[in-house]
This record gives sequence, structure tokens and C-alpha cells, in this order.
Amino acid sequence: MFMTVAEFIAEKKLQSRIHSACERLLTDATILPRVEAVPIRKSRALRRLGSYVERDGKPREIRLQFAQEEESLVDTFLHELAHCFDHLANQSGKSYRLAHGSGWKAWAEALGIEPVRCGESRQLRSLAESRLKVVAVCERCGFELHRLRRLPRRRRYLHIQCGGRFKVIS
Repeated sequence: MFMTVAEFIAEKKLQSRIHSACERLLTDATILPRVEAVPIRKSRALRRLGSYVERDGKPREIRLQFAQEEESLVDTFLHELAHCFDHLANQSGKSYRLAHGSGWKAWAEALGIEPVRCGESRQLRSLAESRLKVVAVCERCGFELHRLRRLPRRRRYLHIQCGGRFKVIS
């Protein structure tokens, strides 16, 4: 899925929230159009709800996991948008630092979200768990190790609980 921040804001009817936050915290009127032009892409990550990506001091994209609940999706979008605003308002042209610092917290509060780092989604957690597969079995106790990716082949792995060796399944 590909859209811009402006299209997402219009689709979710967040204009008043965004504009009131900008009126309170923005001193440069050119920042809002730059933020609205940032693309939003679907994230493939199953353990992360969203991320803000910048390269060479410029915003590149906001990645969102659209498999999460609607309310969580909006909160995640606003969380990542706060990163984008903080970056452009306080550190424009430089690599983004202090991602959850005081500038980001001010933007998060202005956008009406809790200034916390990690959100959770039951739907995303169950999706991640459904994709896990057995990659190794303990030869001593029979414990099955579940992961998304296989284990590297050239290493030996021990089961911490019983001390048995894991047999890698191909």
C-alpha cells in the first residue's frame, strides 16, 4: 500500500488534530507541506507497529503495519508523525537523534497521544505467532524451537533448560 501522509490524514479525518498541533508548535510554515508529502508504505515487520525512516537528514517514509487494529493504527501513525515533525522542526538537514526525547514528547502530546515508546497489537501478535514454524527439536527432552527463520546450519545449539542438543530441521 502506498499513500502520502496528506492522504492518510484525510482518510482518517485527522486534519483538525494535526493543524492544532502545528499551530501550537510550528514556527516554520514550510514544514507542514513537507511532512504531508512523505510517503507511507506497508511494513513487513511483524514485531513492530511502525517506523519513521530518514536518510541524509531528509524524511524518506513512514512504515506502518496495516494488520493492526484501527485505533492502534491511528495511534501508531501519529507516533511516527511526531518523529517526522520533531526531526524537521528541530534537526532539519541532520540525521535524526534522540528519537524519544523532549521534542518528540511535546509533539506526541500536541497530537493527542501518550508519549510512550512501544505499543501493542493483539492482531499483529497472533499473526506473528501463526507464522512461526518449528526450526529445531531438542534431542534430550523433545522441546520444539519455533522461529520465523531457520537457524544457521554451521553452529551447534544447546537447550538451556535441559542441556540437550538441538537438531536443526530443514
